Amino acid sequence: MIRSASWTLRPCLASAALAVLLACGGGSSGSTPAPLPSAGPSLTTPPKAQAGYRGDLVTFRVLAAGTGNTYQWLRNGTAIGGATTDSYPLTVLAADDQAHYSVRVTATTGGVTVSPEVLLDVLYADPAISAGHDHTLAISTKGKVYAWGVGANGQLGGGDYQARSVPTPVTLPGPAVQVASGWGHSLAVLADGRVFAWGTNTTGQLGDGTSTMRNAPAAVPGLSGVIYAACGYNHNLAVKADNTIWVWGYNSHGQLGLGDKANRTSPTLTAISALALDDVALGELHTLLVARDGSLVGCGDNGYGQLGRPSSPLVEYLTFTTLVSSGVKSARAFSLYSTYLGTNGLPYASGENVYGQLGDGSLTTRFGFVAMGTAGLTTGGSLDSVVPGQYHTHLLAADGSVASTGYNWYGQLGLGSATTTSTTAPQVLPGLKAVALSAGSMSTHALLPDLTVKAWGYNSNGRLGDGTSTDRPTPTTVPGLFLGPLPTGVAPLAP
Repeated sequence: MIRSASWTLRPCLASAALAVLLACGGGSSGSTPAPLPSAGPSLTTPPKAQAGYRGDLVTFRVLAAGTGNTYQWLRNGTAIGGATTDSYPLTVLAADDQAHYSVRVTATTGGVTVSPEVLLDVLYADPAISAGHDHTLAISTKGKVYAWGVGANGQLGGGDYQARSVPTPVTLPGPAVQVASGWGHSLAVLADGRVFAWGTNTTGQLGDGTSTMRNAPAAVPGLSGVIYAACGYNHNLAVKADNTIWVWGYNSHGQLGLGDKANRTSPTLTAISALALDDVALGELHTLLVARDGSLVGCGDNGYGQLGRPSSPLVEYLTFTTLVSSGVKSARAFSLYSTYLGTNGLPYASGENVYGQLGDGSLTTRFGFVAMGTAGLTTGGSLDSVVPGQYHTHLLAADGSVASTGYNWYGQLGLGSATTTSTTAPQVLPGLKAVALSAGSMSTHALLPDLTVKAWGYNSNGRLGDGTSTDRPTPTTVPGLFLGPLPTGVAPLAP
């Protein structure tokens, strides 16, 4: 045990020590030893580490024994001007990340105690999973990005073209606030508003004006002030702080909404800019936007009804068109179908339904949004989100319950077994409580309340991140992946 540096000799031992000193010629009989330091106050409650997002107010506190104590807070060992009470409130700034804070407590008798140093963690992102076609990205509250799964197009950002079966850090020049995954490429929005892209670039999906593949993150030239980005299979959309909307990449069916079918290798401003958005969803060949007024607008391919429009007269919409006039809270798209969550808390879907992924009890492709089933979820409870994969769909209830419908060849429904029979109505996954879901082509990841992750379904090339290539029909923990910490004082997220 390491003892405190503040201590006092008991009187008898002090006298004995002085006698020995004199006997050894250490001083004359008239000398007086220097006063020994007195003990400082004991700390009943020392300061605790803090964590918060930029702009949050956090407070360091100390409780010390005795009355009349004086206080001085220290940052990295240096006194903080004016911080002289038993608490120190602090507005979180990026420059404070990992700074060491402590407090010096002085008793009325002059004794001093300095608390152990504790850290301030600056948080940047909402913890999230983003599943692409066959690779997955994750982002922690600290803005750290991880990638795993297929890497043949450089989409894992590790400087090579290798698959990864465990979450592997992606090197970026600063903390990220959001990530997005496409078919073979990836995006990250940094805290400074820049966007970095990596992976395949055959149709300009990296936005750098070329068709050159990149296996490591590179900034999208000329794109700044971005607050949100989304990936389709091979096209992208970014929203800036001024509400302008920018698109680039593949445009074979007008999915960029620019009025033509020409690909864009650099971000291009859309005519729909300045529309206040609540959500963005990009599918294989189509784009959906949820406006602040609850309307759903979209563009691109409607060959399978994925825009929720009739099969005739138009198959493609080259500019953004109103699809649902009101009542939409959020929208999602993956392949050739779309889903949205209504403001009434109920799910709706339109498009390809060959495997029952629309969850309406049929295998009929729909050219208009229909109500999905919610059987098995909490009676009367509203939904948090509707999450499509390529041929399977999940419903996430407000209480964290999850139900699945559609294709289950690899166990991607998470129901405990893989089957060749499709499910046409949602079935509840037993025992799982989640706060967020993201589905890939044949696999799914769930973020749990404690900010760990479970995954299930197809696992070739390590798609599930559990270090194996074994398919999992039941939610299985991704070892070592923790997307915290949480802001100080916030309990694990309630499902």
